[in-house]
Amino acid sequence: MDNGKVIVKKTQSTGQQEETGRKEEMKVLVSGVLRAEGRTFVRVSFLRGKDWAEGIVPEGVIEKAEGFTKEEIGKLEEYLAGDQEAILKQAKGINPIRNLFHI
Repeated sequence: MDNGKVIVKKTQSTGQQEETGRKEEMKVLVSGVLRAEGRTFVRVSFLRGKDWAEGIVPEGVIEKAEGFTKEEIGKLEEYLAGDQEAILKQAKGINPIRNLFHI
């Protein structure tokens, strides 16, 4: 966050992997604060191998996804809703100008 770039978190994925006894790492990417059509929001992406999902905060909904089950999408939406304040705080710390020029 200090360097003004997109936030990347790594978490252990549960769900389908538990059935096979293996866990895959899931990356969570948080954009900076975005403004469009009179609203302010943050995009959050979840990446797990070839699976991906894209959601927005403060709405706390997954807009697009591929490879995640409905149950997993529900858990991702719970995460977005439950950690909304922390996600917004992280997004405010991202400096898009520094990211643009790789400073």
